[in-house]
Amino acid sequence: MTIINENFEKTFFKKQKIRIIQGNNSELPTNKGDLCWSGKKSFSDKKNTIRKTLFIRKNIDNSRDLCVFDSEFDSFRQEDNMYLFKVINTPKVLMNAPTKVHLMSSSKDKLEAIALVEEKDDE
Repeated sequence: MTIINENFEKTFFKKQKIRIIQGNNSELPTNKGDLCWSGKKSFSDKKNTIRKTLFIRKNIDNSRDLCVFDSEFDSFRQEDNMYLFKVINTPKVLMNAPTKVHLMSSSKDKLEAIALVEEKDDE
């Protein structure tokens, strides 16, 4: 597993803003073109702003399924005040990830979760 040091963490987050979306017991976005939503604006509502995205699904048993993909803002859904984001590449998925990362985790924990998914996918 990749160990993220504090200097890398600060530099990386300044250069590349990461979009974090947590869905509790929700569907995983597993295909290019899927939509996911968040109550948070997440940096920009401009159509062409592409962000690396960590999608965290917290399951009933407290396990975590993780997806990493690039996404862009799609639209704002008025009826429930949700920001919709479109998946623009094939997500990398890790089911039952050995982590307890969540929306309010430190940026270090989130970067380590991203590395965990990407390393697993490279195997």
